[in-house]
Amino acid sequence: MRESREAFTSVSRSTTLSNKTGTWRTQRPVFEPRIPPCGSACPASNNIPEWFGLVKEGDLQKAWEVIMETNPLVFTCGSVCPHPCEAACNRGQFDEALSIRDMERFLGEEAIKNKWLPQKVADSKGDKVAVIGSGPAGLSCAYQLGRRGYKVMLVEALPVIGGMLQIGIQDYRLPRDVLEREIGNNIVLPFKVEVRTNCLVSREVFQRIRLEFQAIFIATGAQAGRELKVPGVDLEGVFYGVNFLRDRALGKLPPDLFKGKRVLIIGGGGVAVDASRSALRLGAKEVKLVCLESWEEMPAYELGIHDAVKEGIEVGCSWGPEELLGDGRGKVKAVSFVRCTSVFDSEGKFSPSFDRSTKKSHQVDAVIIATGQVSDLSFLGKGVQCTTEVKVKVDDALKTDVAGIFAGGDAVTQPATVIEAIAAGSKAARSIDRYLRGEPLTPEEKADSVVEFEELNLDYFKHQARQVQIRDHVSAVEEASRCFSCGYCNLCGNCWVFCPDIAISQKEERYEIDYDYCKGCGICVEECLTKAMSLERE
Repeated sequence: MRESREAFTSVSRSTTLSNKTGTWRTQRPVFEPRIPPCGSACPASNNIPEWFGLVKEGDLQKAWEVIMETNPLVFTCGSVCPHPCEAACNRGQFDEALSIRDMERFLGEEAIKNKWLPQKVADSKGDKVAVIGSGPAGLSCAYQLGRRGYKVMLVEALPVIGGMLQIGIQDYRLPRDVLEREIGNNIVLPFKVEVRTNCLVSREVFQRIRLEFQAIFIATGAQAGRELKVPGVDLEGVFYGVNFLRDRALGKLPPDLFKGKRVLIIGGGGVAVDASRSALRLGAKEVKLVCLESWEEMPAYELGIHDAVKEGIEVGCSWGPEELLGDGRGKVKAVSFVRCTSVFDSEGKFSPSFDRSTKKSHQVDAVIIATGQVSDLSFLGKGVQCTTEVKVKVDDALKTDVAGIFAGGDAVTQPATVIEAIAAGSKAARSIDRYLRGEPLTPEEKADSVVEFEELNLDYFKHQARQVQIRDHVSAVEEASRCFSCGYCNLCGNCWVFCPDIAISQKEERYEIDYDYCKGCGICVEECLTKAMSLERE
């Protein structure tokens, strides 16, 4: 019979530091921040995990300052941005995506309420830059140049600054008083940006600006409605979407303009949706929106379409206008449509096809045409090249063919979102800064190491409901605690807790690896929650 034995455990009476095990290593762990999917999806490359981490710590102002590095319109984007960051959020595959847009709006409100001000990042310079157009692209460029110390003049044709933020996005989505305070607090006042409103730039004015300023940024947007080429568009009661929204925003339309009337909107983009909702607010008894595209193809953002439907607006997809019919006295009374069978050709170009044997008509009292927008670039003359689609021609650095003249936003890309325009303004400012300092305008490299959901270590996270509305400090901190911090070290401590060689130590707000003792086992990388560590071959 075998003798029973007691269990024994070997215990070391000295630390592992007596052996420098680093000589065993064939690979080494490194702390290497990677791109979170939310930041990759954001056109402005907003550092979302960083400012979410600051919110979690309770430092709301510092979180706002991080957003302000790339976006001076925090409240605005928190109100109207289509938030592609949320669609890309890895948390959405675990339970629910983070409330990034609502958190941004909350921080924007806090900044306005507490009068937080951005700071300059460079000393004042003598160079002067003119920004033509005060929409989101122009405001962003003015802000980034102002904080870099340049003297900026903002030129706007309208009586108010803000461009489409003021006249395109209606006040029920973006309150005018808050918008104006944000622009003043974040852009105009801190950096003493000179503002000239009611200044329509003609060819002569543009030439004077070229002589006076060392650089120019063209951000005039696309503020003219694209003409619809069907019979009857000149009838009374027919409006163009951009002009209609502008006149309503400037108070030029009576509040009961459509009282008791049937209004039909032609178009499927954001302007069409805003026009339909505005028509309701001007007293329309019935509002219908008809577009070429299928529901899935509509260029308007899904949330805006759903909001319109909730308000009682009827949406008819895959129909193209054939003719606007009059009542014999010059007023529109009906619109006839034909079935649209496809909107784009095999190469993805706009080339609608129709089945003209399938028709329908709508009886109407008013029609709003919102089938696209175009830029008015006539002030450029022959100096700056434009494309056949009436867009300013630029290179990767947003530089035109004329030295010192740059362009961005809807004047270049049309159409674009607010955050895309903001990103263009920031990019132009970086290019203008390099140009004025005599540096080469090399293309900006984009990082491609995005953290995928499957890479995350989910063992340490628990399911937690999303905060639908963030309106106070408590709900903000609770929502921020849900962030996976993809690609960024969140100081969880796993790396140094699990390191068998005691080769990792915490130094203030970061960890350091002592490679004399790290043997490259990779346990720290495996246990990292956020994949802010990786292994490199030696």
